[in-house]
Amino acid sequence: MRLIDHYGADGWGIDEPSALLPRQRLAYQLVADATRSRTAPAHVLDIGCGDGTFLHHLAKHLGDAGMTYVGLDYSEYQLTKARRLPYEFHACDVGEGIPLPNASVDVVHAAEVIEHLYNPDLFIEECARVLRPGGELVITTPNLHAWYNRALFVAGIQPVFHETSTRSTEVGAGALGRLKQDKRPVGHLRLFNRTAILDLLRREGFEPTALLGARFHGVPGALRWLDAMFCHRPAMASILVVGARKT
Repeated sequence: MRLIDHYGADGWGIDEPSALLPRQRLAYQLVADATRSRTAPAHVLDIGCGDGTFLHHLAKHLGDAGMTYVGLDYSEYQLTKARRLPYEFHACDVGEGIPLPNASVDVVHAAEVIEHLYNPDLFIEECARVLRPGGELVITTPNLHAWYNRALFVAGIQPVFHETSTRSTEVGAGALGRLKQDKRPVGHLRLFNRTAILDLLRREGFEPTALLGARFHGVPGALRWLDAMFCHRPAMASILVVGARKT
């Protein structure tokens, strides 16, 4: 069965602003620090690159001298926009593997990808395979144990980010459905909490080096201050931002 392109012309997120989202700003700092720590110009891979916005911001601040920027995505619609940028882009299904040679990359950035995959173990294994020894992985993913999800579980409401329908996020949402700004599913299959994502990384040969919490841009305005407050406790934050080194 062909995968659904949830980020295609009629999908979710096609009108996102060019500015980085809160999770992207945190990930950007981790990626930038990882590239600056290399003794030679880095080879950076952005998995789930979308329209190339993240790579564009990275290259703009780190420069192009000797650096290599590569983006992978499943959405041909997003890649059509990305290819306007002067970097290397490829269409692929990373659920089946990463189409790059062993030990060919210094830094991998995978934002909001792992929750879309049937086999997250294979994905992390593939990230380890393409990274050089000591290479860095920066990954972001929604937090199953976000502060509001803990309350929603008790109320018998489907947690935010967790989808059981391919047609509407209102399925299982109860009264929360009326507050959803966008009712189109984004294709989430697996959700992680802090313990799960760290365990998975360690099992596949990574040593976590950073764990940060990020705000979710879809939280209603009146609650954004509370969402920001919980970022200081990553285990309860909306988004998990993790840095890990290949051991």
